[in-house]
Amino acid sequence: MDPISHRLDELTTSPRRAGSRRRPAPAPRRSKRLEEVLGGAPRRAGATPYWAVETPFTDVDRQHRVRRIHLAGSLCVESANSNDLMINPKRALVIDIETGGFSGTPVFLIGVVPLGAWPPRAYQWLARDYPEEKAILERLATFARRRTHWVSFNGKSFDVPFLADRAVVNRVSLDSPTVHVDLLHAARRRWRDQLADCRLQTLESEILGRRRVGDVSGADIPDLFHHFVRTGNAAPLAPVLEHNRLDLLTSTELLLQLAKPASS
Repeated sequence: MDPISHRLDELTTSPRRAGSRRRPAPAPRRSKRLEEVLGGAPRRAGATPYWAVETPFTDVDRQHRVRRIHLAGSLCVESANSNDLMINPKRALVIDIETGGFSGTPVFLIGVVPLGAWPPRAYQWLARDYPEEKAILERLATFARRRTHWVSFNGKSFDVPFLADRAVVNRVSLDSPTVHVDLLHAARRRWRDQLADCRLQTLESEILGRRRVGDVSGADIPDLFHHFVRTGNAAPLAPVLEHNRLDLLTSTELLLQLAKPASS
C-alpha cells in the first residue's frame, strides 16, 4: 500500500498493541460528504451524474492574493515557428485535469476557466466514482464546442492526449482544440535563460511572486481520489480541488504575462 493510502486508512483504523490495557473505543469518525467539504452540487451529462463546483476568482483571491485578472481583447502568444498564436478570450478556456495515475486510469477531475468573462470563474467537474468519468468527459465535450481555443500547462504532451484516449474508451466525441497555447513551451522560450527550470510552481514563485503553502503533492493526488472512492469520505478531496484550482489560476496569470494584445 502506498504511504499516503496507509496514512489515510489509519484515520479510521487504530489497532491495539498486544498486552496494552483496553481503552474505550473512540467514536467512529464521521465521513464527510461532498457538499460539506467542496460545496457544489450534483449535475448530469446525459444519463450519467457527476459533481460540479464553481469558484469565482475573487473567492480564491482572499486566500492566495491572486492578481486581479480582466481579459477583454484578443491576445497573441509567440510560438516555436515564430507565428503568433491568436487567442480570442470569448472562445478560449484554460484547462487542467487530475487523473487516477498512470496511462489507462480514469480522469476524475476536469477544471476549466472560460476566458472573456468578468469576474473569471473556475469550473470543476468531478467524477465521484470510476463510471462517472464518462459524464465529465461529455460535459467537457459540450463546453468545448463553444470554446475551441485552449490554454494549458504541458497540455500538448499530457492533458490533451490523455483526454483523447479516455474519450475513446468512454465513446465520447471530444473535439481537439483548433488553437492550443501550451504555457510550458511558451515559458521556456521566454524564461529558460533566467530560471533554473520552468515547472509551474517555479514560475508561480519567480514570475508571479506567489508561493503555495500546504499544497498537496501531485504524486499523492491519485491515492487521495482512490481513497475517496473506497471509503466515501470526501475530506481528502478538498486539497485536490484546491491544487487544481490554483493550477488553473496560475496558468491564467501566466497567459497574461506571456501574451500581448493582438494588433488591430
